[in-house]
Amino acid sequence: MKLHSLGILLSCLLFSIGSIIAQITEEQPVSNSLSNLSGFSITGHSYPISANNDVHKSFMVLYGLNGIQLELQGFYDTYMYTERFRSSIIGKGYINEKFYLLSGMDVEVATERHELLNAPYRLGFVAGAGYDVNENFMIEVKSNVQLKKSNIGMFGETLIEMPSVYTVGSKWKF
Repeated sequence: MKLHSLGILLSCLLFSIGSIIAQITEEQPVSNSLSNLSGFSITGHSYPISANNDVHKSFMVLYGLNGIQLELQGFYDTYMYTERFRSSIIGKGYINEKFYLLSGMDVEVATERHELLNAPYRLGFVAGAGYDVNENFMIEVKSNVQLKKSNIGMFGETLIEMPSVYTVGSKWKF
């Protein structure tokens, strides 16, 4: 009975979200700059299952309005012995057409062999800066400072502690 009620609730929620997204009209940006992005954008990708059965999938929901963007990201990864789900919500504020500052929260949950509410998790504060080289290529520098001491480690290894993470990354869209 509980599973049936949960199914009905999820169906209503997805239908409502689909209706809201379908009713949004997007304005054309003034230029091709990402700082002028307005409206919703939803993307996702996944890698093929590797030889050792690792799985890597992600999604991003982006909403932009007047030089400010809000991102909701989700990542699902399985490694040889572990399974993780990581999600973050990040706000980006453009300083000019190409340079932006970002800030938000990040949570990662070790989901293997655990019920979701009892699973160990990691909570962090994300801050950084980015530069849009062009509409298909960007560079970011981020810091993720852990707010909750957790023993789930990184990349599926419980013996590798992860108090903070500093990353330099880029994204190329094609």
